[in-house]
Amino acid sequence: MSATPHRVAVMQPYFFPYVGTYQLAQAVDEFAFFDDVNFIKKGYIHRNAVLLDGQAHPFTIPVRDASQNRHIGDHHYTGDWQPFLSLLHRAYRRAPQFDAAYALVESVVKDADDNVARKNALSFVRVFEYLGRNKTWSAASAHAVPAEIRGPRRILALCRALGAAVYVNASGGRALYAPEDFEREGIALRFLSSQPDAYPQAGSGFVPNLSMIDLLMHLPPAEVNARLVQFRLEP
Repeated sequence: MSATPHRVAVMQPYFFPYVGTYQLAQAVDEFAFFDDVNFIKKGYIHRNAVLLDGQAHPFTIPVRDASQNRHIGDHHYTGDWQPFLSLLHRAYRRAPQFDAAYALVESVVKDADDNVARKNALSFVRVFEYLGRNKTWSAASAHAVPAEIRGPRRILALCRALGAAVYVNASGGRALYAPEDFEREGIALRFLSSQPDAYPQAGSGFVPNLSMIDLLMHLPPAEVNARLVQFRLEP
């Protein structure tokens, strides 16, 4: 029997992103955090939304001296976490899984290391630990790909460094990559189509694509695990 192909994903480290990004991590054997690309001020690295009064409520975690001219891994949070934790109290204090989910989030934000890339990576690692799932994690910067290699060529270089047989990307990246470039390297290119079931939330309707925190607040680990595998890998 042949060995299972080594599946790899590379993605910027986001702070408790939506479930689809966690599904991307679940779909692969090794997930590399793209910490050595530039910070995006208006992106989702330090921003997302939770459910408050039945509606999506955006939040932004303050970053010290944020600059789009420096790498994500060169940034640090200010350490002022109380407004965010207070928001979670207001939004979810009556949620069925509040105690466990709040403790998980608190363990991340109160970790002494406020480096943005490492803190955000921790928001993945702790969720997978909470769900009883094992995963291999790494930082892209640890693989010593020269800085002058950029764009799709950088992803291919990281795939080689990680020994990837399959590279999995979010479906939104279809326009960025050409399958033949990966085929020349002996790597299959796949895209993840996220299809998680809706779940009961406070309010009259379902609000999708919120931070993973919302899912953790409303569902026990077994049901979160079920949604973590509700995706398809497509050519």
